[in-house]
Amino acid sequence: MFKLVLKLSFFMSLLIVSGICRAQEFAQEPAEREESASIDPEDDSLRVLAKKGNVKAQLKLADEYFYGKGRPQDYAIAVHWYRRAAKGGNAAAEFNLAICYERGIGVRKSRYHAFRYYKMAAEQDVKEAKFNLALCYSEGIPPDNSTDDRTPAVFADFAKAEEILTGLGDAGFMPAVRELANLYLKKEAKDKKPEDELNAFNMFKRAAEAGDIPAMRRLADCYFGGIGGVKDEERMVFWLSKAVAAGDAESKGKLAYCYENGVGVKADPKKAFDLIQEAADASLPMALVKMAEYYTSGQYVKQNVSIAVDLLRKAAKMGSSQAMFKLGVFSVEGIGMPQDVKAGVDYFYQAANRGNAQAQFNLGCYFEKGDIIPVDYGAAFYWFRESALRGDPRAQRRLAICYFNGIGTKKDAVLGSKWMTQAAKGGDAEALKVVQQE
Repeated sequence: MFKLVLKLSFFMSLLIVSGICRAQEFAQEPAEREESASIDPEDDSLRVLAKKGNVKAQLKLADEYFYGKGRPQDYAIAVHWYRRAAKGGNAAAEFNLAICYERGIGVRKSRYHAFRYYKMAAEQDVKEAKFNLALCYSEGIPPDNSTDDRTPAVFADFAKAEEILTGLGDAGFMPAVRELANLYLKKEAKDKKPEDELNAFNMFKRAAEAGDIPAMRRLADCYFGGIGGVKDEERMVFWLSKAVAAGDAESKGKLAYCYENGVGVKADPKKAFDLIQEAADASLPMALVKMAEYYTSGQYVKQNVSIAVDLLRKAAKMGSSQAMFKLGVFSVEGIGMPQDVKAGVDYFYQAANRGNAQAQFNLGCYFEKGDIIPVDYGAAFYWFRESALRGDPRAQRRLAICYFNGIGTKKDAVLGSKWMTQAAKGGDAEALKVVQQE
């Protein structure tokens, strides 16, 4: 049984997207850092053996540098020896090198080169490599021309991903069962079959009952949303609780929501706070945002807006659009930081580009008003529409007004009425007044 670097990547948030590629399309890898001759003493028998081409010695030497066991920790040199061992056909080295490329450890991050080595290891029947390769095939990689190490596009292949995951699932590899279920739910509407949701539900259930923690969380999602035809809040809480007991941070955040709002359990705000605090300690972005709210309000903690801002900045660096939106509000209002409306608008841009409806609405207002950024009615219409499509009633009303008055678009009373009615149904008081007067 070979040794694998780090925790296997299917326990992480999925960082890679990749797809079909022929071997002759592989781009040349960037130059690597080699060992200095000054660290090659004659009595270092492992390195001497590795330099002679012994693949097992190369792998062991790479591991020692990677973990810093018996040698100074040096990821770049670890990558050097993983690559040497991979060239010798060692499956563990191929997989470990893929992980290094995927995460940018000791080498420049490259989805493409990660795909290369997952493919090599998969061909040697490493199930974890097959799993990650399937994740690659499920979405595809764009070309990367940002450096001299130019890599080509790799096109997605849903059928190939399904084939690999099905094979792994049939062999009892539960993460593959779970990801196959995710794959069915991600299908575009035109490609979905009536039985896909039920099949996904049953797959999540199978994997969850076998102990797969992310599957427990996804099964809870199914019970919450009625995916597969079964809506059951008690079962949702049951599976979230099992995942929480296993230490899953995201499940802690979801269970906290249940306790805060009394969904499937008796409302318990303090229990919700305790779960959020645990999830924030594990650096879950949504929990960091929620903890920022606690520090801003002073509920259950001593009020400290500076800590709130730090938490939001941490979550924003991790890609949280809600954190970016709140930082925009704090900048515009001067909460916990010097007032800077332009910086706030920049935060709104970042959040809006990640699909945050509140930030999109704010940008629409700024473009329409023109006091902070130049008036651009076309941009105002665009952002109101983006926000409206995501269900923001205020944006739906403003979009209706754009259609009625031809602001940034052609006049269209039919669409105007449609969006005004939608805004009223969503609870917008001003839209409700307009609809009632018609």
